[in-house]
Amino acid sequence: MFVLAPLGRNKQNSAFEQVALRKSANIALFQERCSELEAELAVGNLDQAQFDALLIELQQNLLADVDAAQSEANTSQPVAPVVTTPPRKLSAITAIPLMLILLMPLLAYSLYAHWGYLDDVALMGLFQRTVNNTGDAEEAQALIVELGGIVQEQDDLPWAWYFLAENFASLGMFNEAEIAYGQAATRLEDTPEKALVLGRVALAKYIIADLTMTPEILLVVEQARAINPNEISILQLLASDAEQKQDYRAAIDYWRLLIQSNPNSEQAQTLRANISAAQALLEADGQGAPPGPAIDVKLALGEGIELEADLRVFIAARNAEREGLPPLAATVLSVSDLPVTVRLDNSDAVGGFNLASADTIYISALISYTGSANPQSGDYRVISENFSPNGQHASIELVIDERIP
Repeated sequence: MFVLAPLGRNKQNSAFEQVALRKSANIALFQERCSELEAELAVGNLDQAQFDALLIELQQNLLADVDAAQSEANTSQPVAPVVTTPPRKLSAITAIPLMLILLMPLLAYSLYAHWGYLDDVALMGLFQRTVNNTGDAEEAQALIVELGGIVQEQDDLPWAWYFLAENFASLGMFNEAEIAYGQAATRLEDTPEKALVLGRVALAKYIIADLTMTPEILLVVEQARAINPNEISILQLLASDAEQKQDYRAAIDYWRLLIQSNPNSEQAQTLRANISAAQALLEADGQGAPPGPAIDVKLALGEGIELEADLRVFIAARNAEREGLPPLAATVLSVSDLPVTVRLDNSDAVGGFNLASADTIYISALISYTGSANPQSGDYRVISENFSPNGQHASIELVIDERIP
């Protein structure tokens, strides 16, 4: 349409040009006839009365022709030219746009075939089949054959290598998986996606090494954490290895980083339980951390407020002097648990900081309709005054009775 529109305007302009030519021709004929009448009057073939009558008739005919031409121009109706001309050949101004119209679809298709990532689109079906495969060995074998053929023809496709490795791993072929993961990693830029793939490389190597952390694996871990220090698969691997070695302090540190990535998930609750168990083992072995602050929070629902029993209740202690940081300690309950008294201490840390790291804190409790720890309109919330635990035991009572507007 962008190209055809000017052609339509050119046709309309041509019609107006024909009307203008007709007007000019009629005026020329009028002037020529007037000259003839004046000659007839001069030689005596016409008297003055006859001349005046014929002149008036010519003027009326001219006006009638001009009005007719103008009316035809306004209604865009074709007009008959006074002087017929032979049809013109196709002009460049028309031929070039028509040629472009014909060439544009061919050009667009050929360029898309070259630049349109058609190979990646074709691969998406194989990738999705790998994601949806749940323990089907025959499907995994078929995908290995197809993806293997692709990487043999085009070995520069990192995600084809990655999903090939995923299918190897699903069959327990970790040596082959480690090689394919490595091929994928070498073809990716230093982005979080590469850190994820390096995490798979490290895990495959760890399994091959009979769950032993070797210098080669540690080198891969360093490469991944240089790109993304909080890569989940790397943290899980390090936490698992530390727990296996009974290095509970290191395991607790990694678990806390994992909790920070998604503090409200079920996995975070499991990790908090792991932290409590590890701290108990450390204390039993005489390696417990020095006593830190502990806060007993007595929480109740306001009188007359009735809520669904399965709504989640988020209780958190936060640094009063540094807003925007993750909670220093947090726990999750349900409305059905209220009223309740819970203790928050360093074992409930969800990030790199705990209760002992802040001089002044406050406690917040949120009943969330969306299941998220981020307050939303309509949720119920209560926030305590700022206070300083001073590394000691503290107790606070809160009643949830205010709704967020």
